[in-house]
Amino acid sequence: MLPKIKFFLNLLATEGLFSVLQRLKLRMRSPRYFQWVRQIKRIEESHPPDLSFGDQPGAPLFSILMPVYNVQAQWLISAIESVLAQSYSRWQLCIADDVSTVSHIRPILERYARQDARIQIVYLDKNNGISAATNAALAIATGEFIALLDHDDELAPHALYEVARHLQQHPNADFVYTDEDQITPKGKRQVPFFKPDWSPDYLHACMYTCHLGVYRTQLVRQIGGFRSEYDGAQDWDLVLRIAEQTDRICHIPKVLYHWRTLPTSMASGDQAKPWAYKSAQAALQDMLDRSPYPGWVEKAKKIGYFRVRRQIQGNPLVSIIIPSAGAYRIKQAKRICLLQQCLASIQKLSTYQNYEIVIVDGYDIPEPVLKAVQSPKLRLIRCDQPFNFSQRMNLGAQAALGEVLLMLNDDTEVITPDWIEAMLELAQQREIAAVGAKLLFPNGHIQHAGVLILGGQPTHAFLNGSGAHEGYNGSNFVTRNYLGVTGACLMIRRSVFEKLNGFDESFPLNYNDVDLCLRAHQAGYRNVFTPYAELTHYESASRQEGVAPEELGALHRRFEETGYMQADPYYNPNLSVANSHFQ
Repeated sequence: MLPKIKFFLNLLATEGLFSVLQRLKLRMRSPRYFQWVRQIKRIEESHPPDLSFGDQPGAPLFSILMPVYNVQAQWLISAIESVLAQSYSRWQLCIADDVSTVSHIRPILERYARQDARIQIVYLDKNNGISAATNAALAIATGEFIALLDHDDELAPHALYEVARHLQQHPNADFVYTDEDQITPKGKRQVPFFKPDWSPDYLHACMYTCHLGVYRTQLVRQIGGFRSEYDGAQDWDLVLRIAEQTDRICHIPKVLYHWRTLPTSMASGDQAKPWAYKSAQAALQDMLDRSPYPGWVEKAKKIGYFRVRRQIQGNPLVSIIIPSAGAYRIKQAKRICLLQQCLASIQKLSTYQNYEIVIVDGYDIPEPVLKAVQSPKLRLIRCDQPFNFSQRMNLGAQAALGEVLLMLNDDTEVITPDWIEAMLELAQQREIAAVGAKLLFPNGHIQHAGVLILGGQPTHAFLNGSGAHEGYNGSNFVTRNYLGVTGACLMIRRSVFEKLNGFDESFPLNYNDVDLCLRAHQAGYRNVFTPYAELTHYESASRQEGVAPEELGALHRRFEETGYMQADPYYNPNLSVANSHFQ
């Protein structure tokens, strides 16, 4: 019990009581992973796969590439047996031995090669590392697709079958990845990773696609295979280059790969292969050097995660559009004007200086406040219509002079001085529409870290969680894609905003930001959350209207055929929709 007590005491000190209570609640109420695994097995047993599928015309042949070097006999055997146990029969196991020095490797490999003609082996004459060995295996591959298997891991029994079925439905796919978990030396499955659908910005922060990865062989050969200078992060480097060649990338939300937790495996902890993280940073830098948006790579606050920075192109004018009524709130027994507080934080803290401020009001900001906030960078736009957030933001956008628009609530207060740069380096990219910031309640808990749609209801990821908590697989401290971000702090290029016809004024109070983001996603853009722009949000201090059911209904009707309201692509279907904490 002592390690558990120490863990919770440390969590209490670093993340607060809320995180401790959340962890305890999860342990008490949520089914453990092994119970979930049992349920999945029962489902699979009651609905067995069509094993004749592999014999049908057009069924793909998979070449499984497995570089081998000095692995323990039992794990090598387990890995090969997991291939032999595949319910899908059209596979080729290409093994490349990288001059193993332990005596048991060759006899095991030769025994299995004699046992099954689908197992082919190449022996290298010089130890050149994992990329060179994988390329040697690739050289003998004859399949339309390659799959990667580490020499001490296991494939799930239906792994290739599920990928083949998916390819039948998506025959043009060039890259397919699946969910994964870890397996202990005693065979216990644990630590599942339920991934989002294709998320380029999340990939720049961590190698989330990882296992199982299946790639079109021709494309891998076309880009030059694996590169030895990135050994340890060779898969990450491969995916970065694949993504530059194709957008036909698919995700199967099923656990089809079991990553062995051994002392030498990265699955066992962050310190297992520190050199691999140097390779990862180098691969990301190489990606940036090839990019039309060059920059540099910084380490994130946890090992294995990174922040990809982009040089801001030019010095674009950013128009900060703030709808306001000049409302007040009580702060530390003092009456504070929210608008004045917001503007003071922008002016005092912001390191990016090429901005203007456009305030849109309904003739209700008190004259003393207007006089107090006067500035050469500030203009006032007035609207005599009843409050409609969408209308006022559109009026502000029409009056703005900048090529970049930053929608901002007046009940926010800047925390990070480079908040504009953190958003702008993303918003300037042509593939990106809306960029959202990390917003915290005054108590430090999360108000916004991305917008999810769970059970048909838009909600904020990790709502009310500790602002210090890292989130599911780093989601709260790295840049990540979501379907939407909140309009309380949203940056978008003017050209994209106008192409989308701005905010829909039929959503006067709620979901106008969600609607805008969904229309952007539908048009082929992606939306991004960045934790590196951080603000305090005194939500609802300036407006008390509740959520209007008719606006949610209109949102459902508009996007009924897109599937957004039924399944959020950035939230895995194996996770609970009961809350937004990825449980």
